[in-house]
Amino acid sequence: MYDPIFWSNTIWYILLGISTIIELVVVLIKAKNYRRVIIAFYLTITGIVLVFETILLFFLKAYVYYPMILKNPPRPFDDVLAGNLFSQSSVGASALLVVVLNLKSYWFIIFGLIYGLIEELFLRLGIYRHNWYETWMTVMGIPLFFWVVKKMYIKAMQGIGPVFYYGYIFFALYTCNVITLVWGLFMLFRLQDFNTSLISDPEVSRLYGVLGHFFLLSGSVMLIYFLRLKWIWKTLVLIVLYIIYYIGYKLNIILIREGWFVLVSTIAICWTYLSVLIIDNFYSGIPDDKH
Repeated sequence: MYDPIFWSNTIWYILLGISTIIELVVVLIKAKNYRRVIIAFYLTITGIVLVFETILLFFLKAYVYYPMILKNPPRPFDDVLAGNLFSQSSVGASALLVVVLNLKSYWFIIFGLIYGLIEELFLRLGIYRHNWYETWMTVMGIPLFFWVVKKMYIKAMQGIGPVFYYGYIFFALYTCNVITLVWGLFMLFRLQDFNTSLISDPEVSRLYGVLGHFFLLSGSVMLIYFLRLKWIWKTLVLIVLYIIYYIGYKLNIILIREGWFVLVSTIAICWTYLSVLIIDNFYSGIPDDKH
């Protein structure tokens, strides 16, 4: 059946997603024997750009996306978030492509101009709207972001110091936890959500719940994992996590579908621990000739 909304809005975001996949495939082919590091690094830089986007989208109300991808989301703003995810995943993939292929610095500017043209196209099509933001900010911001990513990539290949290493893991967890688990699985499938009436702005109220959830789980799990705590201390931390989770649930800060508390909380904790384990393992896979 012909869907005019799909062909006027959604198709453009899908094309952006396809270009992202192509870029990632090219990068992984080029990466050869250090693909695991590249995957972990992509999660890290995507987490960084999404954190920055969180500030622009939620707090500063810079712009709005209209992908019309989610037909019946838990909240209308979830469709805006879907558009944002397509956009920022693309930016992260382009940055990764540039640094892995070791392209000259002028490519930073070329990609800035390309994303500026894409932004203007989306504006003309009415599938994206500026509030106070302007396209020149993207054109200027992309080269700066690519420069930062290149510095981070060189550092990752040469060996990351302990403090920065935890930062790389933390931002990668933002992608794995907030985007993939909390929003992509729990919230969109209506298993878990967060209170929207804690403050006057319902979407920011919801965001505070998401961020509190993320900091609690990620901080606790990274503590357990990297300090190599004895099993009795690990067990104690896990019990405290369940207690805090349950208190948040009973206070209606965390909204969980009836009868799903144990399963949802357990999946959240296990997913976070497994994410730390995998990301740490991937970052440790740098070949000797890359050190």
